[in-house]
Amino acid sequence: MATIHPTAVVDPQAQLAQDVQIGPGCIIEGPVTIGPGTRLLGQVWLKGPLTLGARNVLYPHAALGLEPQDRKFDPAHAGSGTQIGDDNIIREGMTIHRATGPHPTTVGNGCYLMVNSHIAHDCVVGNGVTLVNGALIAGHVEVGDGVILSGNTVVHQFCRVGRLAMMAGTMGITKDLPPFCVVYHTRRVSLLNLVGLRRAGQRAHIDGMRRAFDIFYREGLPNSAALDRMDKELGDNPLCAEFVRFIRASKRGITPYADSDMNDA
Repeated sequence: MATIHPTAVVDPQAQLAQDVQIGPGCIIEGPVTIGPGTRLLGQVWLKGPLTLGARNVLYPHAALGLEPQDRKFDPAHAGSGTQIGDDNIIREGMTIHRATGPHPTTVGNGCYLMVNSHIAHDCVVGNGVTLVNGALIAGHVEVGDGVILSGNTVVHQFCRVGRLAMMAGTMGITKDLPPFCVVYHTRRVSLLNLVGLRRAGQRAHIDGMRRAFDIFYREGLPNSAALDRMDKELGDNPLCAEFVRFIRASKRGITPYADSDMNDA
């Protein structure tokens, strides 16, 4: 059976896998399901409806599934809750709030969510995402796989952050950030995340993405003309096709370009 420290408080509604470890001072409130191998090191607060998958590690003062920071939300309303995948590391003071809408706030697998980072209500965060200390994701944001948000970055509500994108420390965006791009200036894209692409095994497609980036951001074309040219010239490159699909699907608009004095990352 689960190992529960005598100072922990565990709601009878909770469902714990047999090898779960609940450390001192933890509070598990309401319908919370915790998968095998997950460890709560101490002083962690979980509130259901919440599903926490396998082999997660939660450090002190992490708080998952509590009420969203939304004046219109009734705290007595459980809502659709929070869903966390497997193999995530959730460090001290990290917070994830439950959803206001019909679909749970969702975090995928293998994420590293560092000290005092925050995922707000109704967000969907993919796999392998890294939030560095103090990174803040506002409500209804979508974050693709492999994204890195550096320290004290800010993503405005309803934005989308594409796969393998990166934001440098203290930067913020108010529009969608396309996949594979890097933000080095607040509310501006500067270059491609070539390091991230190489690490993801995408070397064969980098030349195509360089060309796509130049067409969209550096040639001064209207968005529609740039997208048509990318379709024509680069439609057989899967990353370029993903880049085009992301931009076409944008409702908030795309983060604009600012030249950087740095070489491509």
